[in-house]
Amino acid sequence: MTSKDALPIGYPFASKSEAASSQVEGESVPLVAPNTAASDGTRTHAAPRVTQRRLRAVEARLSDRDLAVLSSVERFRFLTAEHIEALHFHDHASAESGGRTCRRVLVRLRRERVLGVLNRRVGGVRAGSQGLVYFVDAGGERIQRQGESSRRGRRFPEPSARFLDHTLAIADVAVGIKAAADVSGAEVVQVAPEKEARRPYVDRLGGTQVLRPDLYVELAARPGDEDVQAFFVEIDLGHESLPTVLRKCRQYEAYCQAGIEQRDFGGFPRVVWVMGAYRPEIADRRRQTLRAAIGRGARLTPELYRVTAAEEVAAQLVQEVRHG
Repeated sequence: MTSKDALPIGYPFASKSEAASSQVEGESVPLVAPNTAASDGTRTHAAPRVTQRRLRAVEARLSDRDLAVLSSVERFRFLTAEHIEALHFHDHASAESGGRTCRRVLVRLRRERVLGVLNRRVGGVRAGSQGLVYFVDAGGERIQRQGESSRRGRRFPEPSARFLDHTLAIADVAVGIKAAADVSGAEVVQVAPEKEARRPYVDRLGGTQVLRPDLYVELAARPGDEDVQAFFVEIDLGHESLPTVLRKCRQYEAYCQAGIEQRDFGGFPRVVWVMGAYRPEIADRRRQTLRAAIGRGARLTPELYRVTAAEEVAAQLVQEVRHG
């Protein structure tokens, strides 16, 4: 990647997603159960019906930051209170004041049915309000979908634990990259979560395929720097077999051979595998196994890939951009 001007214009975390480039638009297919929200049963409090009159009154009261929070939750499907605080309440005089303000805002958005919460918390009951997991509730969805055909009556089951863990892991990485960039003085030019990062292409046999990264990231060493580096990020929490992971690598190779990124943006993004597991020693062994398999893969390009841990990926990407 050589010029920011040649790249799709990324929108910040606090803006709406409608401005995404044509190359990162559309809905993606989840890796597991296709759950993207939650049913009325996931709310832990009685909520008033969202009439059109009430919706207009709620929308009129929403601040730019409220809309930014709504947009972030919609983009990532699910976010914890901790994610929301890191993305939208980090500029307060102290962490305590930012946390208090975030909690007040989230209580209000829940009361107005702009956001809802799942029945289960991340980290269990001891996590308190920081462990609540938010989704876009009925009022928020109708605000987001103004002018589109009505979706009233649509119901979703609670997401599976596997799907929720994976979705929140994507948000963890995105928030971590933003925090690491802020500390180092780097710039997050764009972060596109799973449903925005899809890449359609035609394979060598003429068939239409779609590559679905978990995350697409563009970073610059410093604000305003025209030299931007891009990354596709894949997250595996120990659920996928090695053949499945290598099959995804071969799809990246096929997409690379299609030449779309090189033609449009001047280069192909690095592919970063974030590998985890329920025990650190198992996660480490899986990372070593994947590195070895990529190194000996006849149809793979080893220098295209990075394999790392979730707790290290943000600092590694920012350091790579900062120091080349």
